[in-house]
Amino acid sequence: MADIRFDTGLKTFDINGKCEATFAPTDMAFIERVFTCLDNMDKKQGEYKKVADAASNTELFDLARQMDREAREEINAVFGFNICEPLFGTMNLFTVANGLPVWANFMLALIDQFEGEFAEEKKKTNPRIQKYTAKYSKGHR
Repeated sequence: MADIRFDTGLKTFDINGKCEATFAPTDMAFIERVFTCLDNMDKKQGEYKKVADAASNTELFDLARQMDREAREEINAVFGFNICEPLFGTMNLFTVANGLPVWANFMLALIDQFEGEFAEEKKKTNPRIQKYTAKYSKGHR
């Protein structure tokens, strides 16, 4: 049987030396899931902040566990598998690092990949199309 092989844009990324994830950084469906997750998490963080300000220590720890659980569900849904367990271990995803919760640092690192890939793909698109257009238009003149 003959095979057809083509580039799908899928790339495997090593994430903080903890796990790997494969996705196409220019896949609009994946990008939409990342931005939806980012929006949802941002809204939740605002809601939780209101509750946390009035919470006792016990309530605050309960809230932190709930926030972490919900954040993990959101992020795992983006990838379609449990990426949070190997990536973050038992760390609460609202742990602050470099001024942001670690979940936000991860989402922003993904977005950085999208921007870089779109720029690279744009550079490749026109020359490749011109090559094939020139090749196939010669025989039809």
